[in-house]
Amino acid sequence: MPTYSAPGSDADRLNTLETILAATVKDTALANLLPAALRAEIATFAPQFAPLVQAVDAALAGRVKEVGEKDAALDNLTTHVRDFLEVLKRRTARRNHNVAVLVHYGLPQSGDVPRLRTADEVEPAAKAIVAGEAAAVAANFPAMANPSAAEVDAALKAFLKEATEVAPADEKVRAAQSSAAALRDRANDLIAEVKDEVTHALRRLDAPAQRRVLRQLGYVFKPNAGEAPEPTPPPVTPPGN
Repeated sequence: MPTYSAPGSDADRLNTLETILAATVKDTALANLLPAALRAEIATFAPQFAPLVQAVDAALAGRVKEVGEKDAALDNLTTHVRDFLEVLKRRTARRNHNVAVLVHYGLPQSGDVPRLRTADEVEPAAKAIVAGEAAAVAANFPAMANPSAAEVDAALKAFLKEATEVAPADEKVRAAQSSAAALRDRANDLIAEVKDEVTHALRRLDAPAQRRVLRQLGYVFKPNAGEAPEPTPPPVTPPGN
């Protein structure tokens, strides 16, 4: 027998409540299964809950945007740092420069390039490049090009800017989720009350018929392991009171 699956997210809770309202407006027989006071409370509650749920969705979308922009900026910075260090190593070998030049830019004399897989590895490498350019030039080594230290610096600044915008986006998500959470218990209670009222009103019908009516109100039932999905027959017309 399929098992009731309670809404798992605030968006699902809101959808269930709005489906209850829409279905009971459209179908008088469904409306008659609920006490008028309960339906009136849902009609008052859902418009209060909706903007909080929408605010969470908007905050999450904003966070995805900021994280995506930070990740793109990190990819760009990583490319600049990798290219800079590889070109530096090749130039050092090609021109037979003293390996001391590598140290100015944060590399060991062996020329081994760090892994550069995470921001914690890329950011200090970029900063070492930017800081080392003046010292290298002062030591009579030519300035680097393709990319230049200035280009690495620009990519670093772009990454740092994007990185600082993630924390405020996180805070917006937390604040929105906290506001929605304040009404979540009542949403759960209303959904459970409607289910109890409908099940009681239809107690003379068999379980499949009860589930078909509840599905019309937005409730979800899932088959257990090994069960075939329950067929979807035409809607059941609830008996009159």
